[in-house]
Amino acid sequence: MLTIDGLITGIDTESIVNGLLEIQQTQIDRLNVRRQDAIAQRSAYDSLEAQLLALQSTSTRLGQGERQLFQARTVEVNDETSLSATATSNSAIGSYQLTINSLARAHQVVSNGFEDTDSAITEGTLSLRVGSGTESTITIDSSNNTLQGLVDAINLSNSEVDASIIHSDSRGTTPYRIFLSAKETGAANTIQITNNLGASSGSATAPTFDFDNPVQAATDAEVQLGEGPGALTIHQSTNRLTNMIQGVTIDLLRADETKPIEVRVARNTEPAYEAITEFVDAFNGLMDSTDSLVRYNAETDEAGLLNGDRTAISIQNEIRTLILDVVPNVGSHANRLSALGISVTDNGRLSVNSGRLQSVLAGEDAEFTDRDLIRLFTLTGNSTHPNVSFLLGSSRTQPSDSPYEVDITQAAERAIITGDASLAASTTINSGNNTLQIKVDGATADVTLQSGDYTAAELAELLERTINQHSELSGRQVSVSLDSSGQLRIQSDSFGSISEIAILDGTALSELGLTQNPSDTGVDVAGNFLVNGQVESATGRGRLLTGNADNENTGDLQLRVTLTPSQVSAGADAEVTVTKGIASRLGDLISRLTRNEFGQLYTARELYDRRILTIEETIERQQAIFDEQQEDLIAQFVTLESSISELQNTSSFLASQLASVSQLSFS
Repeated sequence: MLTIDGLITGIDTESIVNGLLEIQQTQIDRLNVRRQDAIAQRSAYDSLEAQLLALQSTSTRLGQGERQLFQARTVEVNDETSLSATATSNSAIGSYQLTINSLARAHQVVSNGFEDTDSAITEGTLSLRVGSGTESTITIDSSNNTLQGLVDAINLSNSEVDASIIHSDSRGTTPYRIFLSAKETGAANTIQITNNLGASSGSATAPTFDFDNPVQAATDAEVQLGEGPGALTIHQSTNRLTNMIQGVTIDLLRADETKPIEVRVARNTEPAYEAITEFVDAFNGLMDSTDSLVRYNAETDEAGLLNGDRTAISIQNEIRTLILDVVPNVGSHANRLSALGISVTDNGRLSVNSGRLQSVLAGEDAEFTDRDLIRLFTLTGNSTHPNVSFLLGSSRTQPSDSPYEVDITQAAERAIITGDASLAASTTINSGNNTLQIKVDGATADVTLQSGDYTAAELAELLERTINQHSELSGRQVSVSLDSSGQLRIQSDSFGSISEIAILDGTALSELGLTQNPSDTGVDVAGNFLVNGQVESATGRGRLLTGNADNENTGDLQLRVTLTPSQVSAGADAEVTVTKGIASRLGDLISRLTRNEFGQLYTARELYDRRILTIEETIERQQAIFDEQQEDLIAQFVTLESSISELQNTSSFLASQLASVSQLSFS
């Protein structure tokens, strides 16, 4: 900007220019203040959103905590050196007396002795099998005909045996032995060896194993449940018991048949108590933050950034109303937070009566069940049919004023194939008829049956075990049985269109009665929902029926339907009542408030963004006018100074001329 200092005229031109433009500058300054206020108010909504998301985080934990929070269990053991235990949400609360009579152990045997780990062994084949598992055959030739070579070959095979070399006695000349241990414990998992290695010759020694004197016999775990006359004795092949007590996993560590051990399963109230108090703290934090933003202090004449902002006040009121509301479809004894000892203070905050809350969580209130807690906070559903059960929903799933009718038109089915001929009473499987190429649920595998003589039932059992243990079919299972005609019946354990069984090829087709290469594919469940007489579509996958996302009421409502085809009837097969608890509804509300383009927060911030932009555009226009006027005034003063300077120069010239004339006249 051009500046002048008034040296010619002696006038403070800069102050005069600023004074002439003071009104315009004041307007720009006021606009800048309004801009800063608008920016601060928009930032206040960012702060408000952070508080809302913090509350949503705690409500999500509550809303999805059916098992992790309200059905959590803890296990206490009075002798942790003998066993350890964990419990899932479906475990029954109670105390159990256990006596560990014996532990499950793996079969272990050793070989004859050798001079060194590199001692030569005879060549040939060695076949290993554990229990009724698959046999693995190892070939020993010039590439691996040493003690270490045999151990490495066993460990690289697919056998269920671990091999190592032990140094048994430094005083003898042959202290090195092969130590074999079954990978699985249990009396049925004995190691069986078919030794076709050559006889000892020259420097090569034939390995042999002493099965009559095992290092450790294969044994089952034996546990006694209870101490009375009706005490039960349980035998398990492993030291991990997963089905003795429902929902409780027990790891056996030490046996002592004289020492009963108490295992006590109780409610774990800590996770739920922590989640609920965090929820209360987050709600109170949001209320504090909102109050500070919308407050007005008449004594100090100070106002919050969002004082008078209807959107902020509306959000606060919506949250508070929902928190204090009654949950429909829940009994009056458990349909609001006050039933848990959570009350409202005079300033609209939540206060927790810890004693009452802990009492409810601990199950000390007989009227307040775990199910009541779940329904108070989460999204749940209750079906009138035991074979139609609620699984989950989403924000699109609406609570039902009246039950939703479920009309199943097709039950889910599994893929099943049946042989074309009955199995022989006895079948010999050998290398010429032991292969089968089968496709199960989209994966293909070439299975090899164990050689041997089998009855029809044994052959069916062998086929099932061999298919289910094949690595290419991991995660896929079949059931193999005989029908009333003695024909093989192979069924996929999965349901729906992903369920598939197909016999493709193999040398065992004739022996298995599968020469026609049968195949089959399962069927997905099909059906829809009826809401007040209006049909809402659903999509089936396997046994899961899910309401289409654009349904008005049943969007994303997911049911597990285990009806058989004979159980499907015309019309509604079940009714489902959907309940949305406080945490679930609150999560939905905050999602609506904070979502882009349609949420109230987005709309409010857009309003402030437009306001800021409008103010900035106004400032830009006012500044342009100001700059133009300033430059014009300065230019005028520059002209004035220039003109006066010229006059002064002329005056000085005339004065000098007059002086000269005067001097001439005197002379």
